[in-house]
Amino acid sequence: MKAVPRTPMRVIQKTPRLQQHTTEKHRKDSSEKARDPVNVFCRVRPLQSEADLTSLRVKNSTTIALNPQDQLLHKHNGAQREIQYIFKHVFQPDATQQDVYGSVAQPLVENLLRGRNSLLFTYGVTGSGKTYTMTGNLRHRGIMPRCLDVLFRTISDFQAKKFVFKPDRLNGFEILSEEDALLERQHEMNQRFAGSGRFAFRHKDSDPEIASQASVEPTPLLGLDEDNMYSVFITYIEIYNNSVYDLLEDSGIQKTLQSKIIREDANRHMFVHGVTEVEVKTVEEALEVFQMGQKRKRMGHTVLNAESSRSHSVFNIRLVQAPTDSQGENVVQDKQNITVSQLSLVDLAGSERSSRTKNTGVRLREAGNINNSLMTLRTCLEYLRENQQAAGNGMAPKKIPYRDSKITHMFKNYFDGEGQVSMIVCINPRIEDYDENMQVMKFAEMTQEVQIARATPMKTDLGLTPGRRKANKLFKIAVNNLNELGIPEAKDLEMDVGLVYSLGPDFPAYQMDSPEAEVKIQELMHYLEQRIEKRKKLRSNLDIKCDSFRQMLMNLDRENLQLRTELASLKAVYKQERDRSAALEKKVRIHESSIDVLNNTLSKRDRQIEELSFKLNEKESQLTQKEHEKEKQKKKFSSKLAVESDKTKREFEHKLREQRAKLTERMRIKDEKLRLVSNILQSEDLPSLPRSQSSEDMLNEKDRGAFTARTESSVPATRTDIYATPRHGAAAANNRHRRSRSAGDKWLEHRAANPVPLGTIMQPYLKNRKSITKLTDMKELTANGANKYCLVSQEADTDGDVETKLYKGNVIPTCGGGAQVVFNDVECLKQKSPVHSPTRKRPSNGTLSALGGGGAVPSTITSVQDVASRCNLGIEGHSSKKSKI
Repeated sequence: MKAVPRTPMRVIQKTPRLQQHTTEKHRKDSSEKARDPVNVFCRVRPLQSEADLTSLRVKNSTTIALNPQDQLLHKHNGAQREIQYIFKHVFQPDATQQDVYGSVAQPLVENLLRGRNSLLFTYGVTGSGKTYTMTGNLRHRGIMPRCLDVLFRTISDFQAKKFVFKPDRLNGFEILSEEDALLERQHEMNQRFAGSGRFAFRHKDSDPEIASQASVEPTPLLGLDEDNMYSVFITYIEIYNNSVYDLLEDSGIQKTLQSKIIREDANRHMFVHGVTEVEVKTVEEALEVFQMGQKRKRMGHTVLNAESSRSHSVFNIRLVQAPTDSQGENVVQDKQNITVSQLSLVDLAGSERSSRTKNTGVRLREAGNINNSLMTLRTCLEYLRENQQAAGNGMAPKKIPYRDSKITHMFKNYFDGEGQVSMIVCINPRIEDYDENMQVMKFAEMTQEVQIARATPMKTDLGLTPGRRKANKLFKIAVNNLNELGIPEAKDLEMDVGLVYSLGPDFPAYQMDSPEAEVKIQELMHYLEQRIEKRKKLRSNLDIKCDSFRQMLMNLDRENLQLRTELASLKAVYKQERDRSAALEKKVRIHESSIDVLNNTLSKRDRQIEELSFKLNEKESQLTQKEHEKEKQKKKFSSKLAVESDKTKREFEHKLREQRAKLTERMRIKDEKLRLVSNILQSEDLPSLPRSQSSEDMLNEKDRGAFTARTESSVPATRTDIYATPRHGAAAANNRHRRSRSAGDKWLEHRAANPVPLGTIMQPYLKNRKSITKLTDMKELTANGANKYCLVSQEADTDGDVETKLYKGNVIPTCGGGAQVVFNDVECLKQKSPVHSPTRKRPSNGTLSALGGGGAVPSTITSVQDVASRCNLGIEGHSSKKSKI
């Protein structure tokens, strides 16, 4: 016992300096491991035009050289030299969105899965590509959609059911039972069907351009704890004019958002009180929620940027995980076992100079608040760096003004050592932004010197078997396969994936002579208490297993005895069955011999059937030959019948054409007669033709269709003096009178009192007309201002059908104040059957005589008298009665 204390005393006396050096080295290593610098990346935006001049040059993957402004352009005197800045990585203008995500954001997603918090924010002047880097567009996805896509593909098979984890409104979560979670899911479904509440915007306000960004399939990350269940919650807020607003607040888009306050939870973590936390299960659903908040985000137009962010936006991805029970099916109902990690993606608004943006009013106030918040962020980081540098010198630290701005107050925990911090500096390389880029570079250089304490997440060890969830899944698959095979014992199988028989990790390293001895002793006491408690649990678990194993052995012994008894009885049954099978084999041999005899008889009958079938085929061929001969005779007689039919048809068609020619000639004669009457009516004077000249002689004139009131070829030469000298009292008129076309035509339609309805598709259509049945007064012709006249005449043709003719003319004013009508066109409407009916009756004896030519002159004179009596006033222009033709 005495030798034990002497050994360390001797070691300490022999090597005191070595031990002191080792202790200092251990403290130094532990200090280096406990802190991480802020990772600052730089991304250079491509030039918008080839004519733009650039103010920087990328030297390599970590260095940028900033060239001063040219002396001629910016009036600098003296020699200038370039300034170099070093970053963790520099993304050149041709770098893709995947390159930026792989280097910057993917390590943060891995921290999120391991339970660590991370902060990523973009910094730069307005128009430098911050929003594009964070969000992206339809063709090039940004950091945010890629982080969501990778996260959901990694935890796809390990997500908890919805509402198993529920926010407690105090920056924490609670675990609901399966019944409570089912009620919450039912309530959400009712709200979605009703179109109200927080879930009303789902699948309604989704933007297809943003939702389509989830189409790429990234590779899932490794290192996931498969024995935990996971849920993803997102929040989306903005800081506008140094006020915090919830972009996912449960209110209409048109309503004004209410500002929120920042509070501290029980773990001294900062959070936005009353913020809306939405649980999402797919990347499409998460992007729909993001789009909902994006519509409420404040954007504005400035001189330097058409779509400038007027606020700082913060998109938080919170991953909640908790271990499963011993069966790996349900979450352990203990709030203390929940691990919450958060990834904050911050899109800072760009700094602006009012001299360049020309902002006024609201825009100027927004720019001032943006610049003040960025200046506060810079001041906080600068004080934090100075305090870290002064800590080794024993100087008093400065008070960091986190509360001067909402953006620094919200992320105070990150700078105090609650997670990893990364920053992307976005640079617009145009020479016009040289001064702004210089300030951004200085801020980035200062930020890289800030050391952030590394947070080590503490996960509770419940002593459960690792891989229990996968083992239980495989066990269920095996049981289902046995059930499908019909094995009844599969229902009684049980799997034990209970506690792991281990007292935990090794004792932590400690030294009793260190200044922290009391703290170490307390830690050891706590550690030993945990080991004792765990040992009790393991002992009780072992006793239970021993009892169950003893009971299982006793059951197996009883089952073994029963099986032996059953085996003896089965052997006796087997012997009986073997004797029975021998007797059956003997009977089988007898039946096989009888089957051979029957097969021989069957073969003979098959041969007889083949002979009869051959004879039947011969008879069928003879019948087929006779049928062909009958068909030939039938075709022969059919051809003769067709020839005779064609001959008869041609004879009837020849006779039909002759009859049609005769009827056509008769119709032509009648039309000539009617045309003669029309030309007579159009003349200015109605002379009395000599009786010796018949209508047939008039039709033999050289020009039958050109009869007008003043054409000499329509009457004999001996009567030209009648047409040349107007009748006494007739008013003079100009036949060449034309009315202005812009005034439009106005028709006077003269028709019978009871006209026969027309059955034709094409109907007479006169725009701006007036219809009369009797023309008795000159005022009816002149008072209406009509310049067109139409006389409707209906008669029966040779087949008895109604033939409607429209005699149209111009109404020409005369010098006496009246008017006269000059007919210039005749239209005929007539319906005719396409099939000739030889049995159709003639309409009347008078029509037959007219078509035959014997009574042509009386019929024509009657028609002329009828037309002349109806158009007397319309032609002459006064109401004096004249002698009828």
